[in-house]
Amino acid sequence: MAPMLPRNSFTMIEMTVEGIGIDPSNNPLVLLRDAERKIFVPIWIGPAEAVSIQMELDEKQPQRPMTHDLLTTVLRELGATLVRVTVNEFADSVYYASLHVQVGRNADNLQEIDARPSDAIALALRAHAQILVADDVAEKTGIQVEENTPLSIAEGNAEPLSPADEVEIDKLSRLLEDVDLDN
Repeated sequence: MAPMLPRNSFTMIEMTVEGIGIDPSNNPLVLLRDAERKIFVPIWIGPAEAVSIQMELDEKQPQRPMTHDLLTTVLRELGATLVRVTVNEFADSVYYASLHVQVGRNADNLQEIDARPSDAIALALRAHAQILVADDVAEKTGIQVEENTPLSIAEGNAEPLSPADEVEIDKLSRLLEDVDLDN
């Protein structure tokens, strides 16, 4: 099992979008992961946001701007830059996020704007901005998987999984077994 993350809401984990999926109840979700692929954070989102995120992942351009394309253009035309988005909190089964927008060229002029995580992620992809998740959010909602030491097929040496590792891998497997990331 990966070590428990410290409970400091100011500590953030950089994430990337692994993909968009559909859960067994036919609800869309975006799956975030850290660089080491040890922490996966599923966030359930609306269908329109799923389409918007998937279009950006697929590098497809709509004939007319979608809402997230429009907002990205508005920010750029007004001289503002989306620097990063943060998923700050998870309470009562709801995720909370913020946009961190630099206004003008002054790096000190950073505005934090409340946003839904799905919108924040869609905008971050378009603006090539960082996606950060608070470590306490990742601890509450994420699925932690620790890779075993590399297996040498010739030697057949693999360290056995601990019961805690098996539980985390089982949680991830159950979540993803019926999630269609290919849509």
